[in-house]
Amino acid sequence: MQRALLASLVALAASACAYRPEPTELVKIVDSPADVRVCTRLGEVSPVTPTTPGTARPVYIGFGTTLGNSSFGYATEDMLQSTVALGGTHLYMQKVSDDWSLVRGIAYRCGSGVVRQETVIRAKG
Repeated sequence: MQRALLASLVALAASACAYRPEPTELVKIVDSPADVRVCTRLGEVSPVTPTTPGTARPVYIGFGTTLGNSSFGYATEDMLQSTVALGGTHLYMQKVSDDWSLVRGIAYRCGSGVVRQETVIRAKG
């Protein structure tokens, strides 16, 4: 009986260690600038993108604008992959229009490894 219990506990522990999340699953998506105010901005990871549903990939026409039949799911996945590529931990969805129909993705690194820029002014003399 003890062997069966021990074997089941070992199997349970091994199965718990087998799950490894994708790197994009570790990125936290936020929609408030307050969530990333103390983080390091890494850069924009998408042009202005519509949040309307659709079946095709967005069509980028230039000048920071995406038009056509778009799928926000594809765009979000691309933003997450770009955030991971930059070493980011957070994806800030910046609201471009009042009704959230247009957003822009910006990658940030928060937590350990955050580098703060400081300006040092020294007087000569």
